[in-house]
Amino acid sequence: MAAVERELEQFLEQCRRQQFNEQEMRNICQPLVWHVRLKQLRRWAQWLLLPALLAYLLWSYCDTCAWTASAVGRLLLIQLLPYWNWTPYYNAQCLIERGAEEQPSKPSLGRHETLWENCVLCESLESIPTASNVSYSMLETQYLERGLPVIITDCQLRVDLDSLLVRILEKAPDLLASEPCDVSSNLLLRQLFNLDAALQKIPTTSAWHLQFRNCESKAVKASRLYSDRPYYYPRHLEPFYSSWLLMAHNVARHQTEIFVRGLIFVQQLSGHFEWRLQPKQPCDEASCPNLSLRLNEGECLVYSTDLWRLSYGLQQLQARHASIATLLEVNWQL
Repeated sequence: MAAVERELEQFLEQCRRQQFNEQEMRNICQPLVWHVRLKQLRRWAQWLLLPALLAYLLWSYCDTCAWTASAVGRLLLIQLLPYWNWTPYYNAQCLIERGAEEQPSKPSLGRHETLWENCVLCESLESIPTASNVSYSMLETQYLERGLPVIITDCQLRVDLDSLLVRILEKAPDLLASEPCDVSSNLLLRQLFNLDAALQKIPTTSAWHLQFRNCESKAVKASRLYSDRPYYYPRHLEPFYSSWLLMAHNVARHQTEIFVRGLIFVQQLSGHFEWRLQPKQPCDEASCPNLSLRLNEGECLVYSTDLWRLSYGLQQLQARHASIATLLEVNWQL
């Protein structure tokens, strides 16, 4: 290094003797300057890339490090809120604003309507297929993506009336304190309806029916005490946003339509109900059939509401067992 410095000093001394001006010296030394700058740039790049590579490896292969970094990042963003409101960028689909593009508007469909192109999916359907020992990926590829309902014969979810009442009355206070939706019952007047009071009347009533939907978030979470997920419910699928409980004993029920939306899991926990799937308009005017089925204890039905309307009833009464079914609604995105 000392020899290089001596050679550089000798070179500068010779340039002074020849009386080069500043611009000429700059032109002469330009290759050397670029070489020095490139060397410095490489040195800085090494110091920056090594930590970045280490951080990437920790983020990719160490879950604890990734979650810790994510938590620290969120805390820092929260501290920045008084100085910079970053929430519009967080909720936006694109960071860079783009001009409005004209896109074909999608038709607005009512609750009883579907796209006419879907009608070809059910034209040749004569009955609801059955399956057992299934996985969710199999259900999705073979049935749901084609708009076909399917009965799972080995769902094996069973709960008798006494056990169900104990679970709700003793272990689900959030459910009892909630205000359910879509209530139908002969246990109480609608304006006086209280879920706790209605359930208390069941053991002393000979013929009764009760239908309600949990629409409050706390009640939906509490309903998991009795609405167990079936074995084919995958972990990556988001939790159900709404749940129904349908019960009847010693009372006939005419077919009653209930409005549900998304991916539907119907689980017959006790007894039986008669169910009917009706194609939505305009498929009901074509050759798509109405599908009637009976779910017995331990059986389940899975389908998508893109094409079908649902109703249920009870005609063949059983004196010994109450008919109990749960219904789960899931936001479903292909």
